[in-house]
Amino acid sequence: MTSKERLLIALQGGKPDHVPVSPDISVMVPDRLDGRPFYEIHLDGREHYGWTSATHGEVYVDAVKHFDMDGFYMYGGLEELRPDDAPEFTSEIVDVPEGKLVKRTCQTSKGTLTEEEIFFADEAPWRKVKPVKNLKEDFEKLQLWMGKGDWKYKKEYNDTDVIGELGVYLGMIPVFQDWWFNYRNGGFENVFTDFLMENKFMHKVHDFWMRWALANIKAMIEAEPDIIMLGGSSASLSVSSPDIFREFELPFIQQASKICKAADIPCHLHICGKSWPLVQIVAEETDVTSMEPMEEPPSGNVDLAMVKKKYGDKLNIKGNINTTNFMLEATPQEIEDKCKKLIDDVGYDGGFVLSTGDQCGRDTPDENLFKMVEVAKTYGKY
Repeated sequence: MTSKERLLIALQGGKPDHVPVSPDISVMVPDRLDGRPFYEIHLDGREHYGWTSATHGEVYVDAVKHFDMDGFYMYGGLEELRPDDAPEFTSEIVDVPEGKLVKRTCQTSKGTLTEEEIFFADEAPWRKVKPVKNLKEDFEKLQLWMGKGDWKYKKEYNDTDVIGELGVYLGMIPVFQDWWFNYRNGGFENVFTDFLMENKFMHKVHDFWMRWALANIKAMIEAEPDIIMLGGSSASLSVSSPDIFREFELPFIQQASKICKAADIPCHLHICGKSWPLVQIVAEETDVTSMEPMEEPPSGNVDLAMVKKKYGDKLNIKGNINTTNFMLEATPQEIEDKCKKLIDDVGYDGGFVLSTGDQCGRDTPDENLFKMVEVAKTYGKY
């Protein structure tokens, strides 16, 4: 059985040959294993339409092979067919002591958008200046850059062969809070100030984003990924609230998961950090078929055995070993014991992918990741 087959069976509630194992190593562990400065991997100059870079997608797959794990490839995307006169960002790369600073500028008919992102030698990149500084003026410019409707995309992905049968290819789109955090200068402080102090205007922003997001999902489904993934890190209750989730996220998740259900494609939701009330909302009020990472304490507040007991017939599970402490500090024997308990508690009848909480840190010991894979393939046999 291939990794792709194994994951698709489990994420649709079935029992494959053994419990799939896909720790979230997304950025830092693969880049460390590669050995190059991280900025060389992420600033590769190659054409790419998804998250991070084309080279990083390849580096991730190299790490999948290294650990012999089941891959979750979330790095691709569809090329948008933009009008010839659409405003575009131009970039300048500047050497700084920390690595490389990328300054981006977009000239629109309403004025200029600017952003700055720093790429480190041994850490994940960070966007330090974002385009939307003056809320209303810069959002108007952002719309001119994104387009105000009639979005068109190519009919196929150009990198599905990178992961092949080594895992699943995900068409990924951010939920609203993730998208707004990506563009709003000032971080979470301004994001949530906008929701509270400019609520009426933020519904206008949300309506625009919703049209774009649903158009993107429909195009991605036509291009036939294995799974549609909704990325919701910034919707985490570690920073947000159930009320904001209901107001700004739930309507989209309901529509998106309904579209996926009609197309017979799994809909997978990522919300890290504290998420237990959101797990309940998603399981009871949407057509989402699987969710991750449903983190355990201290970074989260989810008991996977409880999720399995209460929602195992509705929601397939990927998670949830702590990455901020346990994966970094535990011995391989402690990793083995934890994995076996999760398989006993959650994976006994399928519908489970053994994984971690949100992204393993750069210095996660390789032997701990190898141990997860070993336990899934031996103790996790069906």
